[in-house]
Amino acid sequence: MATHDADDRVTRATHTQMTSRGDPYDRIVALLNEATFDEARWAEVHRMIGDINRMRGSALTLYDAKGADPTVFLNEIYLFGQRRKDWEYRYFTDYWAGDERVPRIAQLEHGRPVPIGDLYTDAEKRTSRSWNEALVDTNAQNGLSMRLDGSNGLGAVWELCDSTERGGWSSDQIRLIRRLQPHIHQSAILRHALIEAGAAGMSATGLLASPRVGIIHLDRRGRIMTANDRALQTLRKGDGLMDWDGFLHARTPEEDAEMTRLLSLALRPWGVQGSAGSMAITQSSSRPERLALHISPVGDDYPHFRTRRLGAVVLLLDPTSRARIDAVHVAKALDLTRTESELAVALANGRTVKDLAQMIGRTEATVRWHLKQLYRKQGISRQVDLVRRVLSLESFGTTPRDP
Repeated sequence: MATHDADDRVTRATHTQMTSRGDPYDRIVALLNEATFDEARWAEVHRMIGDINRMRGSALTLYDAKGADPTVFLNEIYLFGQRRKDWEYRYFTDYWAGDERVPRIAQLEHGRPVPIGDLYTDAEKRTSRSWNEALVDTNAQNGLSMRLDGSNGLGAVWELCDSTERGGWSSDQIRLIRRLQPHIHQSAILRHALIEAGAAGMSATGLLASPRVGIIHLDRRGRIMTANDRALQTLRKGDGLMDWDGFLHARTPEEDAEMTRLLSLALRPWGVQGSAGSMAITQSSSRPERLALHISPVGDDYPHFRTRRLGAVVLLLDPTSRARIDAVHVAKALDLTRTESELAVALANGRTVKDLAQMIGRTEATVRWHLKQLYRKQGISRQVDLVRRVLSLESFGTTPRDP
């Protein structure tokens, strides 16, 4: 037994050295997988991508692409490896509404990097504030923009600041961007799912304790090691997903085959970097929103669960099990009127401006006026900031819905 453990330690040490000194692509993907369960490491991800791929920064935006009035769920800007919240605020306050490239990004082909300069006409480049101010100050006039499709109307945009290469973007830089694109895309999908579940920014321990996020640990052969209460409840019901002789299986053959494929990509041999994946699980209750399943490979640095056996973590997110946020509590905590509080809670639960207008029997213009008053009172300027503030109250005066 002692010999086996010693051999295993040597194997792990060798693997760590290979990852740290090996292929740059593998190093970035490994860090992306780790950042899934450690929000603080996202700056490190952007810094590594910038250093390895020789560029000045990057930005990631998640938004609701379904409506005519898109809602931004997440916007992060990193310049030279440092998060720039000042620019996140400035862009949406001073430039976003008039940025000529915004509607054109929505028309781009999924996953294809396009020069940002191609998204402006020559005439616009002479007068556009976004082009002449924002993109100059963020070193992005010669950057690249990439649209990423998500499920259920989720849109993502990955933008890369200027290359530091003297001759501009090289073929090897573009090649690495294309290789990283599906992993950045998957990270965006998972981050949005956690936002929807009100679990964004939770630590691994926090996720395990969450009543709305199912967590399943799998060993390197795919066998179930442990699961939290929410996941066990799902497995016991056997509705769409089940524990069959210690292994995860989906009830329909098509979904079971897809899950097997995703698990094979996540649970790779030593020295081969696994990749994350997502799918939806159909449940017999025939609800319109299916159970979301996210599989993420983990290494020996996975927090709070250090073991040579752990191979992957499975997250189960039920769109119908979001928390009931108490509007009365929100009103007291944030010093809001009854109408403002109801609007804030509805936004946090994913409702649109059109939904809110129907809810209170007013026009969309009236709803926007109320929201502006609410933003001013809270000292914020974006809907995403309000949603985060409301969700931060969810551990007080809220209860999860029954599945």
